[in-house]
Amino acid sequence: MPLKTFIEILLLRAGPQDLPTSNALLAGCVVVLVAIQAVLGAQLMPEDKSILPQALLSSVLTLAWVAILLRLFGKPERFTQTATALLGVACVFAPISIPLVASIRPEVGQEVQFTPLALLAFLLSLYLIYVNARILRAAIERPMFQCVALFMLGELLMFIVLVALGIGATA
Repeated sequence: MPLKTFIEILLLRAGPQDLPTSNALLAGCVVVLVAIQAVLGAQLMPEDKSILPQALLSSVLTLAWVAILLRLFGKPERFTQTATALLGVACVFAPISIPLVASIRPEVGQEVQFTPLALLAFLLSLYLIYVNARILRAAIERPMFQCVALFMLGELLMFIVLVALGIGATA
């Protein structure tokens, strides 16, 4: 069952190679992730009207970034499993991360406060960077440091595109 494999990937016991090569599973992960992000985002951050566009665009950008990386490193045949692993892990983790981020998100005009929840969010972010870089490492067979850098570059590019399009940018 894919859910079990996604959890195993999060627990560092499995990798993208343990998932079936299934376009239907990949499409399902995209739909589920966008739905989770849209529903939880709308409930927990109702003032942010760009949740759905952010969710859709970030999924598309993730797929594009993975495709580009795999082509650059000569492993395009690994696209489906790699993208499924990245999005599947995000599906499993989103019900934890979205409420956590919503609970520490400051109101407009307020400063970010250092709290135990903020520390937890930071530590979980570092762990997710590691898990995602580990997925990339299995796919492109490069050193971990390089995979961390590539994952972070993808996140930075996604942020730049979202801000440039005015999606999710706050006043």
